Formats: sequence, structure tokens, C-alpha cells
Amino acid sequence: MHRLWYDLRNQSLFEESFRADVLEIDQRREEMIWRVISRYAEFAGITVAVSPGVAYAMLDGLFQQALLHQLAGDQDAAGDLAANVIRVLQTLEVRG
Repeated sequence: MHRLWYDLRNQSLFEESFRADVLEIDQRREEMIWRVISRYAEFAGITVAVSPGVAYAMLDGLFQQALLHQLAGDQDAAGDLAANVIRVLQTLEVRG
């Protein structure tokens, strides 16, 4: 299913008829990720330093990269994804 999503999203760059639906789905995915990030920040007692769009882009990029590596036979892909998500979560706090 995730491969289908990434394919559809990429096709929307070439096929205008897909764009509105892809933007709507992408917005829902961003909101879902933001709910998770917001809850994490609440539990951690921190203020998130990035926008919902940036948080989504970072985590979606990590997931897409891990999916590609897993499909290519990388046995460490899931573990690397988990470690990288933890690293990203640790960098979200407003510092200053």
C-alpha cells in the first residue's frame, strides 16, 4: 500500500488529475503525524521547533527511504528507521 501511495504521489507531479486527491491525502497524513508529534511533545514537556509540514516531511522521508532499502533486501532497514526516528524526535525541541 505504501508503494502505491508513493507512486500515486509521484504521478501527480505529471498528471494534474491526481493532484487534488494527492494533496488531500498528503494533508491528512501530515495531520496524523502532527498528532503523534504533538502528543510526544506533551509527554516530553517540550515545545516543537518545526512546523507540522516539516515534521511530516522529515518522517515521511525516513519512511520512504527505509521502504526502498527494505525492498532492496536490506535486513537493517526497519532497525535503521527506528533509530533515525528517535534521532529526529530528539532534535524537535525548541532550544534557546
